[in-house]
Amino acid sequence: SCRETHGSGARYHEELAKQLSTFLSGFIEKEGGFITLTDVYCRFNRARGMELISPDDVFQAAQILEKMNLPVRLRKFDSGVLVIQSVSHSEEEMIQKTYSQVEEAGSLSSEELSQLLNMALTLARERLLLAEQSGKLCRDDSLEGLRFYPNKFVEMEST
Repeated sequence: SCRETHGSGARYHEELAKQLSTFLSGFIEKEGGFITLTDVYCRFNRARGMELISPDDVFQAAQILEKMNLPVRLRKFDSGVLVIQSVSHSEEEMIQKTYSQVEEAGSLSSEELSQLLNMALTLARERLLLAEQSGKLCRDDSLEGLRFYPNKFVEMEST
């Protein structure tokens, strides 16, 4: 086991970070470039079988991904949601793709985007909020719930 070979502490977490990075490289791009830390923890342990890793160890390893120059890094959204994000995944690209999907549909809620992209509701919401922060989308928070629309004012300014 990793802990038996590397003990505990820094060396153990560095080895775990490498394993996490390798594990995630198989599917993180298919997930839209990022995945919640909770989901990483569940999938990683499911794949390991009997050699389970604690949530704290996964968190410790995630915190050093960037420092170790691995192709993934830990990111905390403004809402507090922790995700592991692919370094190669462009935020601008993600914002543009989210904008295109909202534009095509006319408007979208987090739930609708989640179903459309087959991704966790939390991540769909973060994508919409990110696109809103960039100015590409605007929101309507009504009794029916929170919906996002293409921001026509930004489009008018750029023409």
